[in-house]
Amino acid sequence: MKYANAYVAQLIALYQLALAEYIKANKDTLDEIQAKMKDTILHNAIVWGNTSNGAVGQEKLSGGD
Repeated sequence: MKYANAYVAQLIALYQLALAEYIKANKDTLDEIQAKMKDTILHNAIVWGNTSNGAVGQEKLSGGD
Protein backbone atom coordinates (compact mmCIF):
# COMPACT_ATOMS: atom_id res chain seq x y z
CA MET A 1 0.00 0.00 0.00
CA LYS A 2 2.94 2.29 0.71
CA TYR A 3 4.05 2.08 -2.94
CA ALA A 4 0.53 2.67 -4.21
CA ASN A 5 0.25 5.85 -2.14
CA ALA A 6 3.59 7.10 -3.47
CA TYR A 7 2.52 6.27 -7.03
CA VAL A 8 -0.79 8.10 -6.64
CA ALA A 9 1.00 11.10 -5.13
CA GLN A 10 3.34 11.19 -8.14
CA LEU A 11 0.40 10.98 -10.55
CA ILE A 12 -1.34 13.85 -8.78
CA ALA A 13 1.82 15.97 -8.89
CA LEU A 14 2.28 15.25 -12.61
CA TYR A 15 -1.37 16.09 -13.30
CA GLN A 16 -1.10 19.37 -11.41
CA LEU A 17 2.08 20.27 -13.29
CA ALA A 18 0.52 19.40 -16.65
CA LEU A 19 -2.60 21.42 -15.82
CA ALA A 20 -0.54 24.44 -14.76
CA GLU A 21 1.48 24.27 -17.99
CA TYR A 22 -1.68 23.92 -20.06
CA ILE A 23 -3.22 26.96 -18.39
CA LYS A 24 -0.04 28.99 -18.96
CA ALA A 25 0.11 27.99 -22.61
CA ASN A 26 -3.59 28.67 -23.26
CA LYS A 27 -4.27 31.60 -20.93
CA ASP A 28 -5.53 33.92 -23.69
CA THR A 29 -7.93 31.32 -25.07
CA LEU A 30 -9.18 30.41 -21.61
CA ASP A 31 -9.71 34.09 -20.77
CA GLU A 32 -11.78 34.52 -23.97
CA ILE A 33 -13.92 31.51 -23.10
CA GLN A 34 -14.43 32.81 -19.56
CA ALA A 35 -15.45 36.25 -20.85
CA LYS A 36 -17.93 34.74 -23.32
CA MET A 37 -19.62 32.60 -20.69
CA LYS A 38 -19.83 35.33 -18.04
CA ASP A 39 -23.63 35.43 -17.92
CA THR A 40 -24.53 32.00 -19.25
CA ILE A 41 -26.42 29.25 -17.51
CA LEU A 42 -23.24 27.14 -17.38
CA HIS A 43 -21.32 29.91 -15.63
CA ASN A 44 -24.13 30.37 -13.14
CA ALA A 45 -24.19 26.61 -12.48
CA ILE A 46 -20.44 26.60 -11.86
CA VAL A 47 -20.72 29.53 -9.45
CA TRP A 48 -23.56 27.82 -7.60
CA GLY A 49 -21.58 24.59 -7.49
CA ASN A 50 -18.57 26.35 -5.98
CA THR A 51 -20.57 28.27 -3.38
CA SER A 52 -21.40 26.79 -0.02
CA ASN A 53 -25.06 26.21 0.74
CA GLY A 54 -25.05 28.79 3.51
CA ALA A 55 -23.53 31.47 1.30
CA VAL A 56 -26.05 30.82 -1.46
CA GLY A 57 -28.94 31.02 0.98
CA GLN A 58 -27.70 34.26 2.49
CA GLU A 59 -27.10 35.83 -0.93
CA LYS A 60 -30.61 34.92 -2.08
CA LEU A 61 -32.17 36.24 1.13
CA SER A 62 -30.30 39.52 0.98
CA GLY A 63 -31.04 40.08 -2.70
CA GLY A 64 -27.45 39.36 -3.78
CA ASP A 65 -26.04 42.63 -2.48
